[in-house]
Amino acid sequence: MVADADATTARLHRFLRPLLHPALQLPLLAAVLVMEVALVLHFGELMDGTLELFRQPVVLAAVALFLWFSITVHELAHGVAAQHYGGHVAEIGLRWRFPAAMLYCTVDNYLFLPGRRAKLVIAGAGAHINLLLLLPFALWWALLPGDDPARPLLAGLLFLGSVQGLSNLVPLPPLDGYRMLGHALGAAHLAPETRTYLALRAGRGGTEATAAYPRRARTLYTAYGIGSALLLLLAVTGTCVVAVLLLLR
Repeated sequence: MVADADATTARLHRFLRPLLHPALQLPLLAAVLVMEVALVLHFGELMDGTLELFRQPVVLAAVALFLWFSITVHELAHGVAAQHYGGHVAEIGLRWRFPAAMLYCTVDNYLFLPGRRAKLVIAGAGAHINLLLLLPFALWWALLPGDDPARPLLAGLLFLGSVQGLSNLVPLPPLDGYRMLGHALGAAHLAPETRTYLALRAGRGGTEATAAYPRRARTLYTAYGIGSALLLLLAVTGTCVVAVLLLLR
């Protein structure tokens, strides 16, 4: 989409750099956590609001446009964060993801940046900005009286936006949470290496076949394999529960 993706994100970084200081970002992160806790405590209202939102196609279209914009900002956030830590943005473009074209931003060298913090921040920047964009709507929702007709629509927006942002933090490939977990553990290619290890372990002579693995690797791959299966089961169950709740309302 741009001739020089690195120069484009560098200009964005220069403009936004004063906002990236921890003195501002840490309170914003705390505000996001408070917002999500408040939304969990009002889960029933969020379900009612989501259902009401789907009954109003014009408003739903506006919410869908906002969520698409949020995805765009999500990708640019990765690029700006990479610039902040000395990374290089190789490409910004559009990729078709049914039912819409989505922006992508490729950072080609951030895995080689020194320090674990830089990698974690770059990987988590997208989900962070997704949730930050919800803060004004959460404040608006919180200040409205209970009988205001805009309140359920805002609740629906907050639910869908939170699902979009938080789902990116799930530690399963290819999501950002998976990359963050790998950086935190210092384990590259966690999912494929886990599959390889578990396949060897399940095969004939599994104990001997995996004996060469260091103890930490054996523990890590086993734990990630079990955890991934539980996460998938939880995701499917949660999706079904939410769908049933919406249908029954």
